[in-house]
Amino acid sequence: MTISTQKQESISINVDPFVKSFAAINRGHVLFHTFFIFALSIGLIVFGLLFSRFLQSMAMALWLAGIFLTVFTYLVLLFYLQGRRPERLMQLRDEFIEAAQSSIPYDPGTLEYHCCITESIVHLMGRLRIPNVKNRLILASETLTYLVDKFLIWTRWKDLLKFKEMLLLTSIREHIRLIKKEPADLEAHCSLANNYISLATLYQDPKKLAQNQQLLWTPPEYESEEMRKKFEMALERALEEYHIIAAYAPDDPWVHAQRAALYKELSRHDAEQKEYEQILKLDPQNGEILFRLGKLYFRKGENACALKIYDQLRNIHEEKAQELIAYYDAYCVEALY
Repeated sequence: MTISTQKQESISINVDPFVKSFAAINRGHVLFHTFFIFALSIGLIVFGLLFSRFLQSMAMALWLAGIFLTVFTYLVLLFYLQGRRPERLMQLRDEFIEAAQSSIPYDPGTLEYHCCITESIVHLMGRLRIPNVKNRLILASETLTYLVDKFLIWTRWKDLLKFKEMLLLTSIREHIRLIKKEPADLEAHCSLANNYISLATLYQDPKKLAQNQQLLWTPPEYESEEMRKKFEMALERALEEYHIIAAYAPDDPWVHAQRAALYKELSRHDAEQKEYEQILKLDPQNGEILFRLGKLYFRKGENACALKIYDQLRNIHEEKAQELIAYYDAYCVEALY
């Protein structure tokens, strides 16, 4: 489901104030950290420079007390703001959803209505990003630019993740309401599955998404057990939606391809293999699926099956066949690591 060009322009206009509001919330958080880091740094530098003079005076105790007071104030305010920020993000989310709903030309409860909300959310999410350094003085120093960019990621990524998560969960709830009214609407199930996949992408390690690109800094929280569980849970929910679609359309190769892709992300290679084999029963001459299945056989060490696939692929797509045979030693190489 896509929105007309006129509707897309309307969404683009409506999104701008919310992008600015999110930036304002986030900017306040950045300024808070900047102020206290600067104040604490100045305090420590001055203390270090005048340590010999402070050593025999009451000023040393007062200065240390000031430093400890700064740290204590920072921690107290940080605790307060951490509880306050989600409320502000939730309020901004609600305001955006209300604005999107008021501009949708379809009746509430229809698939078009819920898809328009999803499109609006996707459009807003595409506009939300962590800005790069633009100050010329900072850009003049490569080291300073690196440190400031890293600082911006550190102070902004949680708000960005939380707000996008709120938006997607709202879209998911909208689709569930629709499915409760129309349980057999396969388009609604497909759209809901896409929402779950988008949610899983939020929890995925940025290093994996970037592939060969070098990232400035990746929050270590993405490697945590909690984030991994959220990622897997979202994909499992998407899989369940595709299971429902497959129950109504068991001979649709597209559904099996979607499930295979999700099984691959979940490292459930036996299930992924069965999906590829099912697709080949429906479409034996599918060169792309033959290539994927052959590569999977090689990586599992099932070289005999992989070589049969290779022979089939040579008659269909010679270039793909040559690319496939390069994985002949994949199992031996990967086993070493």
